[in-house]
Amino acid sequence: MSIGKRLIDLARSELNSLLDKAAHVDDDESDLRDYGGDVSSLSDAELSAEIERRRQAREEVEQATHGRRSPPPRPSPPRRTAAGDEAIRKAYAALEIRPGSDFETVRHSYLRLMRKYHPDLHADTPDKQRAATDLTQRLTEAYKTLERHLRR
Repeated sequence: MSIGKRLIDLARSELNSLLDKAAHVDDDESDLRDYGGDVSSLSDAELSAEIERRRQAREEVEQATHGRRSPPPRPSPPRRTAAGDEAIRKAYAALEIRPGSDFETVRHSYLRLMRKYHPDLHADTPDKQRAATDLTQRLTEAYKTLERHLRR
């Protein structure tokens, strides 16, 4: 079975489970069913929380049935912290370049070091290959950190 078919089957099953839930929940009957018919025993805060929960559940079902999705929340801009500055400083050091270098310098240094320390070049001894693998993973992590920092 292809992966596309699997994904379609998974999406259908999720949609069917949401539709089943929507079919079983009727707003008027669910108030009585959930609280034994006595909604007046709830405090104002509990009642407003329950109303909000049901409103969100209803919106989720409507979105699932009609295919509408709300836009994902915007991520907040990253805050500059001492730990972040330390990580960037270590990333420059790992790539053996001067702090504050531009992205092209970072990229060229990363490629040069990867050609030098690639694990396939050290396949003759397992210890050297393991060390090269660890080093290239650290280089890749440093490159990704600087890429995120410099592309902002």
